[in-house]
Amino acid sequence: MQNIDKISVRYIKAVGEKTADKLRKFLGIESVRDLLYYFPRAWEDRSKLKKISELKPGENVTIKVKVGNVLTEMWGRNLIVFKAELQDSTGIAFATWIRRYNRSYDVLKSLKNNVKMGVEIFVTGSVEMDFWCKMIRVVDYEVITKDEKDLINTNRIVPIYPLTEDFSNKYLRTIIKSASDKYANDIQETLPEKYIKKYNLCDIRYAIQYIHFPDTFESKDKARRRLAFNEFLNLELVLEKFRQQRKMTVKNFKYNLTKKLLTPFKENLPFEFTKSQKKVINEIFENMLAEHPMNRLLQGDVGSGKTVVALSAMLLAIESGFQAILLAPTEILAEQHFMTIKKLIDGLHMEVDLVIGRMTKKKKEEIRKRIADGLSNIIIGTHAILEEDIKFKKLAVVIIDEQHRFGVEQRLIIKKKSVFLGADLLMMTATPIPRTLGLTLYGDLDISTLNELPPGRYPIETVEMSDKNAYNFVKDRLKHGEQAFIVYPLVDESEKLQLKSAVKEAEKLKETEFKGFSVGLIHGRLKPEEKEKIMSDFAQKKYDVLISTTVIEVGIDIPNATVIVIEHADRYGLSTLHQLRGRVGRSNKESYCILLGEAKTDNSKRRLEVLTKTNDGFKIAEEDLMIRGPGEFFGTEQSGLPNFRIGNVLTDLSIIREAKQVAIEILKNEPNLAYSILANSKEDYLNKNIEFGEV
Repeated sequence: MQNIDKISVRYIKAVGEKTADKLRKFLGIESVRDLLYYFPRAWEDRSKLKKISELKPGENVTIKVKVGNVLTEMWGRNLIVFKAELQDSTGIAFATWIRRYNRSYDVLKSLKNNVKMGVEIFVTGSVEMDFWCKMIRVVDYEVITKDEKDLINTNRIVPIYPLTEDFSNKYLRTIIKSASDKYANDIQETLPEKYIKKYNLCDIRYAIQYIHFPDTFESKDKARRRLAFNEFLNLELVLEKFRQQRKMTVKNFKYNLTKKLLTPFKENLPFEFTKSQKKVINEIFENMLAEHPMNRLLQGDVGSGKTVVALSAMLLAIESGFQAILLAPTEILAEQHFMTIKKLIDGLHMEVDLVIGRMTKKKKEEIRKRIADGLSNIIIGTHAILEEDIKFKKLAVVIIDEQHRFGVEQRLIIKKKSVFLGADLLMMTATPIPRTLGLTLYGDLDISTLNELPPGRYPIETVEMSDKNAYNFVKDRLKHGEQAFIVYPLVDESEKLQLKSAVKEAEKLKETEFKGFSVGLIHGRLKPEEKEKIMSDFAQKKYDVLISTTVIEVGIDIPNATVIVIEHADRYGLSTLHQLRGRVGRSNKESYCILLGEAKTDNSKRRLEVLTKTNDGFKIAEEDLMIRGPGEFFGTEQSGLPNFRIGNVLTDLSIIREAKQVAIEILKNEPNLAYSILANSKEDYLNKNIEFGEV
């Protein structure tokens, strides 16, 4: 048996050295294994043939024909046009190849050599009518020179691959078929027969062959199930290994629940904790007081009170003599947390420091020394905290807000800044993981959920309106002493995108709709100190209306703002719309989210419909996941969740459950097998240190 990891793709027929370099550069394919594991994104059924007499405009068809006269041969720098007459026993049609290629002459030459008078071919394409004759705009074709069972581009179920302009599906099918015929039997089966039988899985060699060239959709589904199972098994082995590791790790520090800070903190709050907040705080304290490190995800909708819960965890650490960190993805959010927390702990005689990138060198050095000496109790900051010269004397609790905005390496760096073994980690998100997915994928990861809004809060009413009605509504609220946000997708005008811009519209609205009112403008290109000043002025009611880009998406808390108008709402993702909506409704006043813009696609219509029907962040998250798919929903590069080649965390929940069960059994009964399976995997995330499981 050959090691296909070590056989270069350039040894496959029709792959030269230059092409091998391009495969590596553009598709990440270096070895034969990489090629065989480059899975299709879709499959097209081209097995149902039609006669020319049956063709109807608008259809996508495959036909078996004989080539008549070649009518047109043209090529330019990057373009070819090739037209030929097609015949079968029922009539005549015309096929047109129009292609843009970097090497158009070579493509034309290939067509001239293959599509010649008298040659039998299969043609796949869309049917059009040109005056009296039927035309086929060709997507693919294949010359019949061998047994029709061996064709790979037509007259069968055909794989469609993710491409770059340097490669065609036809070429990829050719080299993958060549590699599959020669090397598929060299793929190592690592899963014992007992698991294959128990979970009704096919052999891995069968899976690789039939994922690319299935004879039926049933065989494709069978192959896909096995390959998805392998992907999820790899992930679950890593996560389960970490769970076992965490259970064996014993913290070398202890908290003392004296309540010398927690009691006065609770008594000084201008509100009562909700039942949900009390429950979650108890869950967190139970984790922190246990001997094993906490690894908990706190998810709560916009405005559900996550900050107060996180502060309670920090106060338990501080009254026990330790330090706590709150890490935020943006300076605006870090500053918002800094101001909020300073206000909430006023009178408790604690030191809170803010660490952000725009600090002066002198200020940074002063704060760095306070942190290193243990004089700073709570440290709130951005990525600036990750810098090597920021060292902690007694860091025990790490809290990461909007955790999906941080990469796994960054989360690991901040956790390692503790001198203690097993610092406690609390991650927070306002983008809830859908319930079923959270239970299935994360399993033993501790998840706390805030599912209540603080008392006195009203659900935000969300409506679609015309511009004129929206601005009249806003002016009415302003006359009642309330404030409003107006959000635009662009900072400046764009020639390519026909969208309104914040800068131009701010100038216009000052002189028209909101003449007589005070209008502010904030966007991402302003300097941090300018943004801070504008937000501070808005909070102090110096502006009635704040015109903005999505820079206000997270972390802005203006209780007097009761209306948000979102221009071109159809351009935003569902989670962004929900986050923007959460900028209002932060007091006991009725609040409104007004959506402007005409939804032109089914997905954009669906997003706006969902938003107008529910304020429930979990329902919105589930819809968002359905619309966008798991990769985009999680932002996998940041979240650390693997970008699966063929598995789908939304539709494959039953496969994930099975893979999880097998992972538990293997690690319990055959730990060496786990290492063998993982060693055989080529996934990047598995090649990293297993400690990534923590974050």
